[in-house]
Formats: sequence, structure tokens, C-alpha cells
Amino acid sequence: MQLNERLHRAYDEVTQHSREQWDLHADGGKLITTPFYHPTRRALSSGNKPPLSENLLSFIAALNQAVQGDPLADVTPEQGVHFSFFPITRDLYERAEDAAERHDVQAIFTRHCADHVMHIRQLRLVALPNQILLAGIPDERSLQVRQTFAEALLASPWEAKIRARYPAGEIPQLFWHSTLMRYSAEFVSPAIREVFARFQHCDFGNVSLPVRLVLCNYNWQQVTYLA
Repeated sequence: MQLNERLHRAYDEVTQHSREQWDLHADGGKLITTPFYHPTRRALSSGNKPPLSENLLSFIAALNQAVQGDPLADVTPEQGVHFSFFPITRDLYERAEDAAERHDVQAIFTRHCADHVMHIRQLRLVALPNQILLAGIPDERSLQVRQTFAEALLASPWEAKIRARYPAGEIPQLFWHSTLMRYSAEFVSPAIREVFARFQHCDFGNVSLPVRLVLCNYNWQQVTYLA
């Protein structure tokens, strides 16, 4: 099975499963008291922020309207929407200065990713039980560059930090996505489900982004560009 078929099938399957779970649970289920990520601590990552299409702006506006007054909803701000290329570490750093050992990563990034532009096409919404993603299909060259970059990091002294970032699943991850909303319960609210259903089949276009090495918090509101 070619990757684009595998990705579309994975996106379809996880969305179908999520919607089935929503149908079985009219409310949000159990609350999640541990935050998905620390709000301000930073991680080493790679990726970039895209220009936002009209459809995406409309969807984010509808999400924000639907979650007004809901403390469980965390919608990514427009200026924080980003596509990760390869997230490298967990949120380990209080300040940029704390990542003093990052020079090895910068050298590996420069060797494998300098001047690379990632292309992600056929952008679409994907539902997790308590998250909404924007996901798409990468170009073949980006797949190769990301794989080589990940393998070089795993062969470096950074291996333990990489594996701590990915305790289960593939390295690098399968999905090519941007997380648009997180919900601190097992399942998103009925209002969010309605907005997802309204926009589920929208065409969100394509993006082409120079890959940057960054130190960032989880929603890219605090970003230091390293390469």
C-alpha cells in the first residue's frame, strides 16, 4: 500500500472510531486533570507556521465560538497554528538558554534539513476522541529527509531524549498534522462535534513550508528559531 493510501486510510479510521465514541458518549466523559503539555516549558522541534486559508480561518472562528465559556477547550490561536516536521524532545526547557546542549542537534539539522521545503497536500480535518487535527499527505522528498534526520538523531547522544518523546509508536510518527484543538476530557463537547461535522469534508488546500529548527512551547506561542 502506498503511503498516501495508508495515510488516508489511517485518517479515515481514526476519525470513524472517534465519531463512534462520540455517538456512544453524549457528554465529555471523564475529565483529564493532567495537562496535555506544560503551558510554557519548551521543546526542541522542527517545522514552521503556514499561512492560513479562508476555510481554516472559518473553522477556527467556528471552534472559538462553539467553546466560549468552556474551560476544557484549548483552541490553538491562529498565530500558533503550525506543522511539525519532526518533534525532537519533550517540553524539557524553562528558557531557551537552558537548551545549551542543542548545538549537536543544530549540526545534525543543518546537515540533513538545511533549505528543505516540506509540501503537505490534501489537507483535511481528522478527529481524535478529544482532539481535532488538520492533516495531509507529504511529498516523497520530505518523507526521505525526515527519516534521515530522525535516524541521525537516534544514532547520536540524543537517542534517549528522542525515545522519551516517542515512548510508543513509530519514529518518526505516521501522521503529518497540526493540532487545532485539545479538550481536557475523554471526548469533545457536543458543540465541538457539531462544528467538526460541518467542516469535516472541507478542502483545506496545501502548504509549502521551509523547515526550521525551533525551541517552542506546545502551541508555538513562544518560539525561538535556531536554524
